[in-house]
Amino acid sequence: MELNVATVSALVRLSLTRPREAAASILRMNVPDDARWLGFVIVVVLSVLVGQISVLLMGEGGFEGGMLFMAMFQTSILLGMVVAVQGIGRVFGGTGTFPDTLLLIAWLQFVMLVFQLFQIVALVVIPPFFGLITIAALIFFMWLLTNFIMALHGFTSPLKVLVSIVFSFFGMAVVLAIVLGIFGLAPGGV
Repeated sequence: MELNVATVSALVRLSLTRPREAAASILRMNVPDDARWLGFVIVVVLSVLVGQISVLLMGEGGFEGGMLFMAMFQTSILLGMVVAVQGIGRVFGGTGTFPDTLLLIAWLQFVMLVFQLFQIVALVVIPPFFGLITIAALIFFMWLLTNFIMALHGFTSPLKVLVSIVFSFFGMAVVLAIVLGIFGLAPGGV
């Protein structure tokens, strides 16, 4: 498959309408490992740039924490997600590999950039729609992630996958809060 604007646009549309099919199609591309990592890095950079534009448009200063910090934060979050999706999926009998998980999570983040761009447009043109687009993006994120995990690991029950995602997010949030608390990084300056 040739990678150009038309094929990427078609793949984004397929991801939004039939995500399991899109994930299977992406996995069939047999993208080399170095290209998977390059795609991951490009998505991190784009996410940071689009995020900083959003912050600037909201009048909150932007670039305050430094773009390098934001890039490291975004990289940590996405790599953590890759490890969690691959590891937890394997615990439950899934067949996905780390390189395939990296590829699908990078693609998922790319698709979510489309929502971020819509949020920016809404923020400038019709600010009241910003919140609605944010809610829609969260719903689509969960739907896409559920379907991508099903395609990656060969699972058949969307409900079981969704429930596993929700419990995993809560479990990781609790562990992260405990770890941050131990290091004195809890909210409120404990």
